[in-house]
Amino acid sequence: MTQRTIAGLSALALLIYAACLVYLGLALSPERAEALFSESGWFEDLSPVFWLLLGSVLLFVAPIRLSRRIGMAVIAAALAAREEGWHKKFTTDSLFKSDYYQMAGVSLGEKLVAGAIVVALTVTLIWLLVVGGRELMIRGGWRRPWGWLAIFGVAISPILKVVDRGPSILRVRFDITLPDNIDMVMLSLEEGFEAVLPLIFLVALSLYVIDRRREHDESRLR
Repeated sequence: MTQRTIAGLSALALLIYAACLVYLGLALSPERAEALFSESGWFEDLSPVFWLLLGSVLLFVAPIRLSRRIGMAVIAAALAAREEGWHKKFTTDSLFKSDYYQMAGVSLGEKLVAGAIVVALTVTLIWLLVVGGRELMIRGGWRRPWGWLAIFGVAISPILKVVDRGPSILRVRFDITLPDNIDMVMLSLEEGFEAVLPLIFLVALSLYVIDRRREHDESRLR
């Protein structure tokens, strides 16, 4: 099976998966759909497991430099922790919110520690995006199946955040309330794709490793 075939099958699987999520959002009763896609629902519980799986695999992917493997594993672990709500567990509020650092009742020491963690994660993420961007654009990864999946995963992440925040922003700022079925479909798509996002990166990683090993074997034969 070629890499293009694997990428095509992955795209088909994602389309079928999206159709199933839309169906569940429309067909389930509001109570059952809310329970399935809520912050304590089944999809929310799967997401940190998949992020930790991705982070564990990254630590042992030899073709990638150790520093980059550690950086990506740290980001994966941080995303798993965020899905579990740990960004609010050890601080007064979410350390990723700007309002948190303006709270009067929070000690300066807590703010400094939380801020240092956020800065370190942000710098690590930017560094990895730059490194990944060079691999994709300069070294031709965008022409490879692993590159297509990686670009899709990175591109869909902010879209999922917009889908997540969209209904509440419309309701609070513009007094626009979406129909319940549309709201539930958006929730199902957001939670559903958020859960499988690390799996998309895992497939892209697998194809990348195959590519690098093939290039290594070809260079040895020359």
